[in-house]
Amino acid sequence: MRTILSVRRAVLLLSVTLAAAACDKPAAPSGDADAAAASASAAASAAPAAAASSGAQAGASDADASAPSKPTGKTVETPVGLAAEVGDEIRLAGKTIYPPPECPVGGKDGCAKVKALRAGMEGIKLLRHFDGPGGPKSILLLQAMTAGNACNGGPLFFVRVAKDAPPQYSDVFDYCGGPDPMVGAMPDKILINVPAHPPNKGTGIIPAKNMEYDIATGTLVAAAPDKKKKH
Repeated sequence: MRTILSVRRAVLLLSVTLAAAACDKPAAPSGDADAAAASASAAASAAPAAAASSGAQAGASDADASAPSKPTGKTVETPVGLAAEVGDEIRLAGKTIYPPPECPVGGKDGCAKVKALRAGMEGIKLLRHFDGPGGPKSILLLQAMTAGNACNGGPLFFVRVAKDAPPQYSDVFDYCGGPDPMVGAMPDKILINVPAHPPNKGTGIIPAKNMEYDIATGTLVAAAPDKKKKH
């Protein structure tokens, strides 16, 4: 009997000792746990940020790839460099001159009017070139175009280029349909004429329109009336 009691006491003492040892075992430092949690949170936040950055870079690359950088239409070699149709722009020596990137405040040329054309005219054509004060092929005749059928044709204007000087824009020759404008060059001026014609819709006659571009001054004004006597 005494032997059995002794064994039970030994087992009980052993259990108490093991429990005490478990309680005395030091826990993991709280700082390490916080650092591990912070590291996991940072990694989770970094993944979406990296994906967003990658997406933004891909979008920028796609936009750059969609914008043409080489001529897509007519080109003219001017004293300042190559003038070319590039998509819906006109570029001179690689720099955009239509639409004008900016117009001087209080400028005396037609830059502001030309710039305003882009609001309703999506396209542009390089029609002709002429010799001018800046040298051979230093005067460009451009025509703004619509993407739809609102106009058969579009407004015309001149751009005069010269080395070490910004482009000079003429006033705008408003034109939206009818016979194609007739352009003729003289020693001192360039003439634009649209003969009288019926409207696309309705009745009546749209009067003829004549304007002349002064090569020396770069101005576009209404042509003087014909003084020839009719017989």
